[in-house]
Amino acid sequence: MDINMNNELNNELNSDFDDLEAMFGAADADIEKMENVVLSNNLKGFASCFPEWDLHPPIGR
Repeated sequence: MDINMNNELNNELNSDFDDLEAMFGAADADIEKMENVVLSNNLKGFASCFPEWDLHPPIGR
């Protein structure tokens, strides 16, 4: 494969990824917020499996 053809393929691939990132990419703050919501929901679901256990984090004084 010739170097020019390889560079063209790489440029097309990078362009495709740029398009995907523009359509589906989210800002880091948005992703972090989404992760926190999912983790909180997962922890609440886990804690509900053990109602007699005190799974709440200690309150800082």
